[in-house]
Formats: sequence, C-alpha cells, structure tokens
Amino acid sequence: MTTEYRRFVESVTGTDPEWRDSVDIDSLVELEGDELRAAEELMIERLAVDDWRVPSALAAVECRGAVMPMKRALPDASGRMKVQIALALEELEAIEKADPIVAEVLREGDPDSGLAALVAAEEMRSPDIRDALAWASVHHPSRVVRTNAGATLFHMAGLAPDALAQDFRDVWMPLGEDDEATRRKAFEMICQMVGMPPELADS
Repeated sequence: MTTEYRRFVESVTGTDPEWRDSVDIDSLVELEGDELRAAEELMIERLAVDDWRVPSALAAVECRGAVMPMKRALPDASGRMKVQIALALEELEAIEKADPIVAEVLREGDPDSGLAALVAAEEMRSPDIRDALAWASVHHPSRVVRTNAGATLFHMAGLAPDALAQDFRDVWMPLGEDDEATRRKAFEMICQMVGMPPELADS
C-alpha cells in the first residue's frame, strides 16, 4: 500500500478538518492500477451518503464508471451535492451543461445550497443561470444569497472582474433588505445597468 493511497483514504474517511471541504486529489491522481480502482470504488460508495466532495475528484481521474452512479444519485441528492454532481457530469461529458441543474438548486431557496450554486454560476453565461440569478436577487429567503446573486449579475454582464462586483456594492446591497419593495427597486436599477428586463425576477 503506497503512502499516497493511505493519504487519500484518510482524506475521504478520516476526521482531519483539513479535508472538510475536499479530498486529497493530489494523492489521488498519483494512484495507479488496483489502488486507483479501489479509490474510485470508495468514492462511488460515498455518493450514497451525499459526500459532496467526491464528484469533482471522480471527474479529476476521469472515472467513467461513476457516471451512472452519479446520475442515479442526482434526484435525491442535497442541493450542494446536486451542484457538484452536475459539474462533474459536465466535465466527464455525460451531460451537455450543468447550468439547468445549478439554476434549479439556486431556486430551491436553501441558504447553503444557494451559496454553492452561486459559486458554480460565476463562470456560467446561459439564460437559465441569468434567470435564476434574477429570481434569487429578489425572492431567495437568504439575504446573503440575494445580495451575491445581484452582484453576480454584474460579473455575468461583463461589468465587474469578479462575482463580488465591489464597484457596484451600493446598488446590490439593498437586495439584502427585508422590504420587498426596496429589493425590487434595487433590482430594477441593476437591470438598467446590465441590460435585462426586471420581469425576469418573477419568471
């Protein structure tokens, strides 16, 4: 058993906080033969327990055998897991685009899943993502998701270098207010600046 294999398994099954948000992909990509197959089997098993760290790792080693298990896990997965599975399936060319799934998760209204979807949406430019960001800017129950969705619209329109859109902070910050009228006023201003119809918030 190689050191790399032991490190990888520990990152998947251990309790070290270092691996709370990922598995040890550096060790994983060094594995070969039986050890690589055992690592892939371990990760596929983790799909059943909603371990959202493993889809990206499966994609990193181009594990085609994980495609059907990920597709089977998708309907019942948590929002965050759905995002990661969708991105992995797109990378493995098993689906055309992850965008519709990411947009669906964003519309679910869960704060944690919403933030995961926002991170994934940062480099997406499809109508599905634009419409979901518009909806989330006004209607998402999490003020953090609302404000970040509004900021991401500036990035999506090419007006900001990143999804934080700090230059437009005064515009998107009111999306965090409890008063819906205040949020809609802020959203209408965003729409004027990025060139989109405000009706998208209700689509």
